[in-house]
Amino acid sequence: MSVSSIFNRKGLAKILPSIMPSSYIEAIETLNTLQSNANYIKNAKIKNMAQTNMMEMQKFLNKTGVSLSQLDTLQVIHVSGTKGKGTTCSYCESILRSHGYKTGFYSSPHLLEVRERIRLNGLPISQAMFADYFWRIYNDLNSQKSNSFDMPLYFRFLTIMAFHIFLNENVDVVILEVGIGGEYDCTNIVRKTLVAGITPLGFDHTSLLGNTLESIAWNKAGIMKPDAQIFTTNQPENAMKVLKERSIERKCTLNIAENLYTDVHGSNTPLYVQTTNANLALAISKAFVDLRPKTDNNNIIGKFDLDLAKKAIDMTKWPGRYEIIPRNNSVFYLDGAHTSESILICVDWFLSKSILNKERILIFNIIGDRDPENLLEVLVKCHFSMAIFIPNIGHDSDNADSLDNIQPLNNQLNRCKANKEIWDILYPNGTSQVLPSFAKAVHFLENNKNKEYDVLVTGSIHLIGSAMSVLDKTLNGTL
Repeated sequence: MSVSSIFNRKGLAKILPSIMPSSYIEAIETLNTLQSNANYIKNAKIKNMAQTNMMEMQKFLNKTGVSLSQLDTLQVIHVSGTKGKGTTCSYCESILRSHGYKTGFYSSPHLLEVRERIRLNGLPISQAMFADYFWRIYNDLNSQKSNSFDMPLYFRFLTIMAFHIFLNENVDVVILEVGIGGEYDCTNIVRKTLVAGITPLGFDHTSLLGNTLESIAWNKAGIMKPDAQIFTTNQPENAMKVLKERSIERKCTLNIAENLYTDVHGSNTPLYVQTTNANLALAISKAFVDLRPKTDNNNIIGKFDLDLAKKAIDMTKWPGRYEIIPRNNSVFYLDGAHTSESILICVDWFLSKSILNKERILIFNIIGDRDPENLLEVLVKCHFSMAIFIPNIGHDSDNADSLDNIQPLNNQLNRCKANKEIWDILYPNGTSQVLPSFAKAVHFLENNKNKEYDVLVTGSIHLIGSAMSVLDKTLNGTL
């Protein structure tokens, strides 16, 4: 079979009986060779990203048979921001699916399996579908590379793969979550969006986006496209000023989401967080339904139904965010808070849920260029009897989906030791230790059978994935 024959008339990767390596595990192991996101953040500067990232994306898309004109045919909702991007996107997906739309949803990072990042009608694509698309795209690009480094990076590759799937599967709407920033993010290769959203802004990835809210807002607003309807939440004044200026520059309309979602039913999520994300999702989804061109899908409800949308939000499952999981003598409270703003909310949430007569335990890790002291000094107010610092490892033998070539285990363990030293200075009243995995931390707690614990797991969304691999491998039934 020739390389060209594995693509259909549109140039998209076509599902045919494979003669290439096809297993999901082999695909993930090969994908991991493209990991360099942390190095990319460390070495890239904003000015040269403008010159390279979009050109690289277009080059690799063209090599796999996808033109920008083909991307223009996708009906895209694009979402950037610092806090709540994934949750807002998941609400949008659920709302639009409830209205009859066939949905495609691209998000990052994953918790347990890479395939979580690409969803069709709310569910991660199957391992078989992932492997089929991966190998056809990978082998085609590999056969055309001009040198050994002429391959897309990990996130870039997955973004290209997601576009292939959404085009081939003829989805009615693509909900596209930005990876980092907005202006120079791989997902911003799309030239047309009907609707976009910008979630609450704060300080994160400052080495890449700048260390002022104005710079961060400028980057996040890069997803604004001409004639699009842009929705955001209440933002700090200096950030909002930049968003307004960028909307004028990009010739689009900036709106503040209305307060339509006020009754929260059975959610563990803090009220402010839930309503902020839900109201933004309602505004985005309503605008999309109102603006969406006619389609051949007869299942679509033509008019936005607010009650139906609210029910869809209440039914949404987005694991690992404000999750509470009991296990034996412990109750685990999980939230991947990793910014100064989000850790404050996380601490208040934990204190509101934790029972006073139980010992409180902290399980913590942080990666990237974030300052652990800023987070740990907020966590002191929980008065943990013990803090356990672990790498983002679930079990001693995690699967390939969890492999991190950028943050090797020894590096993570060294950082855990450094975090422990910071904690011991900040909170000398408690005890602390470093353990090699979440499973070992659970084993340690369960060995003390006569005690009951409330355990806060926080600091990194990747840590939450490690925890879920031990506590709930089905991700609340979504995997």
